Amino acid sequence: MKTVKFRLYLCLVIFVGCLVLSAPIYGRVDQPANGHRYGLIKQQLHDYFDQLCRDRPFSGTVLVAWQGKILLKKGYGMADYEAERPNTPATIFSIASLTKAFTAMSIMILEERGLLRVTDTIDRYIPGFPGGDRLTLHQLLNQSSGLFEFLNHPWLWENCTLYHEPVQLLCYYMDEALQFPPGTCFQYCNSNYITLGIIIERVSGLSYGDFLKQNILNPLQLKSTGYSPDGCLLNRMAKGYDDITAYPPIPTMEFHLSLAFSAGAMYSTVEDMYEWDRALYTEKLVSAASLEKLFTPGLGDYGYGWFIDNLAIDGQAHKHIWHWGAYFGFHSFISRLVDDELTVILLQNISPTLGTAEDLKPLATEAARIVLGSGH
Repeated sequence: MKTVKFRLYLCLVIFVGCLVLSAPIYGRVDQPANGHRYGLIKQQLHDYFDQLCRDRPFSGTVLVAWQGKILLKKGYGMADYEAERPNTPATIFSIASLTKAFTAMSIMILEERGLLRVTDTIDRYIPGFPGGDRLTLHQLLNQSSGLFEFLNHPWLWENCTLYHEPVQLLCYYMDEALQFPPGTCFQYCNSNYITLGIIIERVSGLSYGDFLKQNILNPLQLKSTGYSPDGCLLNRMAKGYDDITAYPPIPTMEFHLSLAFSAGAMYSTVEDMYEWDRALYTEKLVSAASLEKLFTPGLGDYGYGWFIDNLAIDGQAHKHIWHWGAYFGFHSFISRLVDDELTVILLQNISPTLGTAEDLKPLATEAARIVLGSGH
């Protein structure tokens, strides 16, 4: 009888011990998959974006991930309102200026192969470029060159529906006066990244799209990401709109995608963009030294294809690497809180209202607050 009681006592001790060991530890913020807390965060993210869709026009896909765990991956609204085709996590969007990060990475790859240096002046690759002996690749990368914004040239808008070869884009800005002495100011300018795309093609001997495919997209298996200068729509491509509240919804104006080139003509999905995000924590593409160059802020808190600053959440600063993009009928945002391994990706198929990062940045910030905020 004593043996039976002892066995029962031992089983009880083991059972209670297991309960203690498996109980949620709410004080540990590094356990995103931790039972009740994890479920609450997922539900709050779903509730937030569901309510957002009721409160304002929102059409696109969202992905929120924390420390390798996807908390939310969902489509909202329609990829094609006329055909009633819904947005899904697999829907393909124009990512606009999120393209710049891929262009900057391409330059880093070429530098590691000894084919160029970011300290080189651009006249080495584009002979006859006015003032090219004073402009460096570094200044193009971190938006401090002083080049004229090619989108502000009136001739461009007279030809905005026509296909352009990359070199043809030079005529919209190359001969314009510099806006300031190179390296003295920050001014976000798409001409910088158009120039970098031309240099990538000349140095590598490949088209911009082929270089991306061979050196970034294929190695990372980003099968739904690419560059489509001819503007051909893919089967899973979302259609861009200016207004989805009108009846019928108003499609965006025609603007040939070749004009955006290496500054903003890529397409992707939230799923592929998350794989891109994960790769940036590794040395799959370039060394740690090159990654440090990419993510070192210069003037205007801009690195190479990324903004780098701090995001305040409940009074605490979190290192924030991010970018936004806007194109006719499309809007995109990626937020990377790298010390927390928290990523928010927003891809929309409606034109931005403000035309600035402030269209989507507050949404990404609120998603981050839901995950990291003191309420949890």
